[in-house]
Amino acid sequence: MKVAIAASGATLDSQASPVFGRCSHIIVVDIVDGDFKDVKAIPNPSTTEGGGAGIKTARIVGNENAQALISGSVGPNAFEVLTQLEIKTYQMVQGTVEENLTLMSQGKLDELHPTAPRGRGLGVGGRGGRR
Repeated sequence: MKVAIAASGATLDSQASPVFGRCSHIIVVDIVDGDFKDVKAIPNPSTTEGGGAGIKTARIVGNENAQALISGSVGPNAFEVLTQLEIKTYQMVQGTVEENLTLMSQGKLDELHPTAPRGRGLGVGGRGGRR
């Protein structure tokens, strides 16, 4: 299974990132029988760009043909893109990328579900539907 994880650095020893759209790196790994193959670290250009960081980062994950994403939180618009791409999203635990990937390979991470209706998120710069 090809898995992407939001990370604070470019290695398996990096901390998993509690944020998705503005994480410093996306690390993509093929998990084969519990082993990590073809590890690829992708610097996230959305950390320095304007709005829409989550959507742009979701497209990076999609372009890598990942089947699953591990992250701390995913905004509603990014979550919608991931859902359209049929990428399941899982809740990271505090720790390294490698620790989270190991838990993923053991089926021990919880799947994330959208927490707010589309357009009602309270992300950075969001209005949360208030006028």
